[in-house]
Parts: sequence; C-alpha cells; structure tokens
Amino acid sequence: MNRSCAMGRAVVIGAVLVAAPLRAQVPAVPEDGARPISLAEAVQLAQRNAPGVVQARGLERNASASHRAVIGSYMPTLTMNASTGRTLGVQFFQGQLIPITGNPWNYNNGFNTQLELFDGGRRLSELRRARASSDVADASTIQARFDAALQAKQQFYAVLAAHESEAAAKAQLEQAEQQLKASTARVAAGVATKSDSLRSAIQVGNAQLAVLTAQNDLRVANAALTRFVGSTTTVTASLTDTVEVLPTIPTETELEALVNRGPGVLVAEASYEAAKAGRRAQRSQYLPTLSMSYLYTFTQGSRTFDGGNLFLVGAQNPNRKNMTFNFSYPLFNGFQREQQTVQADVALRNAEAQLRDARLSARQTLTQQMRALQNAQARVAVQLAAIAAAEEDLRVQQQRYALGASTLLDLLTSQTQLNQARQALIQARLDGRIARAQLSALIGREL
Repeated sequence: MNRSCAMGRAVVIGAVLVAAPLRAQVPAVPEDGARPISLAEAVQLAQRNAPGVVQARGLERNASASHRAVIGSYMPTLTMNASTGRTLGVQFFQGQLIPITGNPWNYNNGFNTQLELFDGGRRLSELRRARASSDVADASTIQARFDAALQAKQQFYAVLAAHESEAAAKAQLEQAEQQLKASTARVAAGVATKSDSLRSAIQVGNAQLAVLTAQNDLRVANAALTRFVGSTTTVTASLTDTVEVLPTIPTETELEALVNRGPGVLVAEASYEAAKAGRRAQRSQYLPTLSMSYLYTFTQGSRTFDGGNLFLVGAQNPNRKNMTFNFSYPLFNGFQREQQTVQADVALRNAEAQLRDARLSARQTLTQQMRALQNAQARVAVQLAAIAAAEEDLRVQQQRYALGASTLLDLLTSQTQLNQARQALIQARLDGRIARAQLSALIGREL
C-alpha cells in the first residue's frame, strides 16, 4: 500500500514536471490596445481612405473637367495682349546720326478671338464621348467603393474569426487542464497508468500552443484591418457584430435582375459607349472645317528727329481690325486618318467584347457566390449540431473515464472531435459572411 502511494506521488510529481515546462514556453500575449469598431464604421473608413477610392474620385474629377472643356469648345476663344516700350538714343537717317526726341514711350494692346463654325460633327462626338467618360468615372467610383467595402468586410470577418478561434483555443485549454487534473488524481489513486497523466500534459501543451497561435493570428488580423480602413491607431472588430446565423437574402432569381446593373457591368457599358463616340469623332476628320478669327490692335507712340524732319510711328493709324475666315479640307495626310480610324474601330470591338464578358462574368459570379453562401449556411447548421453532439459525447466519456469504463484515448478522441467541430463552425461562418459580402459588391447594394 505504501509502495502504491509512493508510486502515485512520483507520477504526480512527474506529471507536474512535464506540464511546467510547457506552461513556461507560452508567454502571455500583451494587449495591443486595439480600438473596437463596428462593421459599418470599418466600411465607412475604407470607402474614405482606400487608395482605389481616392484614385477613382480623381478620375471622376478629370472626367468632369474634360466634359467642361468639350462644352467650352463651342464658345469663342478670347486672347488679350498688351505691351509697352521705351526708345532712347540716336537714329541713323540720311547718312547722319540724328538724336531721337519727343515721347520715348510707345504702347500696343489688343485682343484676338477665334470661333470654329463647322467641324464635321467632331465636337458633338467628343461631347458624347466626354459624357460617356463621365459615366465611366461615376461607375468606377461606385465600383471602387464597393471593392473597398468588400475588402474591409473580408478583413473584418477575418478578425471575428480570429476572436472566435481564440475563444475556442481557450476552451480547449480549459478542457485539457481539467483533464490533466483528473488524470493526475486517477494516477495518484492507482487506478490509471503514468501514460494517462503524460498524455494529458501533452494535450495541455498543444492547447497552450493553440491559444498562442490564435492570439498571434488576431494581432496580425488587427494590423491588416487597421491598414485597410486607413486608421492611424490599431483597431479591431467589435464582437457585438458577431452573428450566429446568416440573415435571409433574396433568391438567385431575384438577384439576376440586379446583376446586370451592378458596378462592373455599368463600367463596361459606359466604356462601350465611350468607344462608340470615339469612333464617330475619328470619322469626322474626313469632313472639312470652317473657323473665324477677329483681331483688333491699338498702337500709340511718336518719334521726332532734329533738323526739322518729323518721323511718326503708330500715330497715323493707331487702330487695326482684321476678320479672317479659314476653310480647311485635308485631302491626304499619309494615311494617318486611316490608321486612327482602325485604332478606334479596334477599341470599339474590344469594349464590346469586354461588355459581353462582364455580363457573363457577373452571372457566373452570382451562381458561384450563391452556391457558396448556401453551402456555408448548411455547414453552419451541421457544425452546430456536430458541436452539440461532440459536447454530449465528451461529457459521457468523461463520466465513463472517471468510472474506469473507458480509456483516456477514447476521451482524447472526443475532445479532438469537439475541437475540430468548433474550427469547422468558425470557417463555415467566415465563408458565409464573405460570400454575402461578395454578392453585395456584385450587385452594388447591401444585402
């Protein structure tokens, strides 16, 4: 009896020595002071700070300026000029150097205006292309905003998954520590072998490593979320936005009507219209042009010479008016017009192919993401049931092990199945959330 108790104490001491180094190898991860933000705030920050959105806004401003410039081409141009000069010294006149007297200053000012009267429809085509380019910029901005929202949501959901993985790892560690205590007590009582306590200690070490990995993943996910939203301080996902069950969404048939008006399709349609306007503008080069210009100048100044001779500059006719009409009809320019026409036609064919592919791609993506969402919803339901069954199985195995009716291997198998079911549930939730976010970006509205 004394020998059995001594052996039990030795086993207990051995189990503690095995477990102690494992605990020492897992340092506590300090809190990084991340500020929790909601999903709506993350999306708002991403849509304001994302480089893609900023670039899209810049393209929108450029398109608006180009549209104003085309409208301005229908208006006459106006140029004003003014100059003044001073002349001193002598003038060589009739073989003699005569000093210049009188007012040494002279003035010259005027303005010039030009107006293109006929351009073969070029400006009208350019105006249509400018409007189509503005539509492209507007659609691109919308698409950039939804792309930024999609990236923010994906990273936000990744942070939620990291939080859930950390909670699951801590639950795994708690179960492993309880199992280590139970195994140690059974070894001390002489009803279990030393290998039970050693296996339990190994399970504790694995659980501690799982907690450390989950905490590191959370830190990395927080850093990625901080970058995506453009925050100067570290942020993390608010746990209040965690949803257990995905909300109801429209059916695939209902979403098909929205897919063809999604941001990607709208960008392709606007690009196609811009290419058509560009080809019409290019064909206008085969037509003549007619322009008008008007010039008005005023010059004032005079010079006198000694010897009784008077020499005037700009004093007899100070005003000058000139109106000119210019008719131009290029007959041949080395096939440059033909080359540009071919390029415009090729651009139109490419835009047409891209539009067709954008529509087909939108339908394909809709089918894929709807199936992914439905699959994720089914997996969530299955894994919830699997977790409930695994928890019940673990409870029974713990009781059977305490009574000596089952081995430690059976108990560890139940714990492993429960841990796997928890991780599968986390992944199913993440996949479902991402699929829903991708559907929102596809149709250009929140589901």
